[in-house]
Amino acid sequence: MYFSISSQSKSFLVIAVSMISCLLLLINLSFKIVAVSGLVFTASSLLCPLITWLYLLALRQCSLAEQRHILNLSLMGVYIFSIGVYLLVNLPAAEYMHNNPVYQIVFEDIPKKFFATVFAFGVSFYLPHILFSRKRDSFFSSTKNAVLLAVFGGMSFFAVDFYFLFSVPRIQNFQLIFFDSFLICATLLLIIGVSYLAWSVSYGKDMKKKEKVVQKLPIFYYLVCIAVAILLICLACEYRLVTLNGQWTLTANGLLFPIALMSGTLIGELYGYRASILLTVILILAQLFFDALLMLAVALPSPDFFNLNPFYSIILPRRIPAATVALLIIFLSNGFLLDRLRRLPWLTSRAARMFIANFCARTLLVLVSYSLLFTGVYSYEQMLTLAFNAWVYKNIFELLILPLLVWVCHALEKRLQNEQDSSLSLTNTSKARSTIS
Repeated sequence: MYFSISSQSKSFLVIAVSMISCLLLLINLSFKIVAVSGLVFTASSLLCPLITWLYLLALRQCSLAEQRHILNLSLMGVYIFSIGVYLLVNLPAAEYMHNNPVYQIVFEDIPKKFFATVFAFGVSFYLPHILFSRKRDSFFSSTKNAVLLAVFGGMSFFAVDFYFLFSVPRIQNFQLIFFDSFLICATLLLIIGVSYLAWSVSYGKDMKKKEKVVQKLPIFYYLVCIAVAILLICLACEYRLVTLNGQWTLTANGLLFPIALMSGTLIGELYGYRASILLTVILILAQLFFDALLMLAVALPSPDFFNLNPFYSIILPRRIPAATVALLIIFLSNGFLLDRLRRLPWLTSRAARMFIANFCARTLLVLVSYSLLFTGVYSYEQMLTLAFNAWVYKNIFELLILPLLVWVCHALEKRLQNEQDSSLSLTNTSKARSTIS
C-alpha cells in the first residue's frame, strides 16, 4: 500500500523548488558582473527581485505553516548545496580546470558566498517573517503588508549580500557598481510591488487561500527538495574530476548523486510510481530552469576586469540535453522497477527491491550520461575508465548505505502510517458525532 502525498497549496511545491533554484543560482553567480550601455551591475541585482517575487507569492498564496516550510526548505537547500560543493572542490582535483583562476573564483569562494547568501536571506526574509507572524496572526492577510514586507526585504537582501561579497577585498569601482546595481534592483522591486498591488485592486479579491493549520510534516516535499539541491550540486560540478586515494579518478558529481537517488527511492517506495514520475518532472524542470537562467546570465556581457563568462561557456552546451536524458532514465526506471518488484509475491525484502532497482538505474545512468557528457571531451579510454570507476563506486556506496536507507524508509513509513491512522480516527469520530446529532 502506498501513501498519499500530503495536500498543500497548489503553488507550494512550485514556489519552494523555484526559490531553492534561484538561491543556488545566486550562489553560482555571486561574482557575475554585467556591463551594458554604461551600466555596470551584478547579476544578483536581477536575481534578488526574482527571489522577492517568489517570496511575495508564498505570502499571498500559501498558509502560514506552508510559508515557514518554504523558508526552511530554502535554507536547507542552500546549506546542502554549499556544503556539498565545498566538499567536492576540496577533494584532490584531476582536471585541467583546477588551476584556472576563473574556476577558483566560481567554486573556491563557496564559504564566503554561503555566508553572504544565508545571512542576507535570514535577516531580510526569515527573521522578519517570524517576527511579524508572532506579533499578529492577521498581518499577512493584508496585501499591502505583504508587498511592503517583500519589497523592503528584497532591498535588504540585495544590499547585505552585495556588501559581504564585494567589500572585502574591495572590488574595483565598488561604489559605482553598488549604485547601478541597487538602482536596477530597487526599480525591479518597485515594479513588482506596484504591479501586484494594481492586480489585486483591479481584480478586487485576495489570492490568498484560507488559512489552514498544517500539523503534518510534508515529507514528500522535503525529499523532493533534497533531491533538487543534490541535483544542482551535481550540475555545478559536472565536469570536475577528483582523485581518490591517488588512483581512482571520478567525476565529482557522481560522488553525491547517489543521495538524490536515495530520495527518489524513498519516494518510490513510500508513495508509488506516480510520485516517482512527479519527482522526475520536477527535477527536469528545476534543471532546465536553473540552466536557462544561467545561460541568460552568461549571455550578458561582463567587464574585462571581472569576466567569468569563459567558465560558464565551457560547462553549459553539453549539459542541458545530457542531464535531461539522464534524469529521465534514472528516476523513471528506478520508480518503475520499485513498483514492479513490489508486486512480485516472492520478493518481500525491501532491501533487495531497493538494491535491484538502484543497480539497474545506476547502470543505465552510467551508460547514457557518460557517453553524452564526455564524448569528444576525453579520450575513449579515459571515458571508459571514468564510467567504470563511477559504476563501481556507486554500487559500493549503495551496499554501504543500504541498511541506513532501509531504516529511514521504515521510520518514515511508520510516521506516515501513524498520521494516516490519526486522520482516519478523527474522520470516523466526526462522522459518528454527526450521525448521533
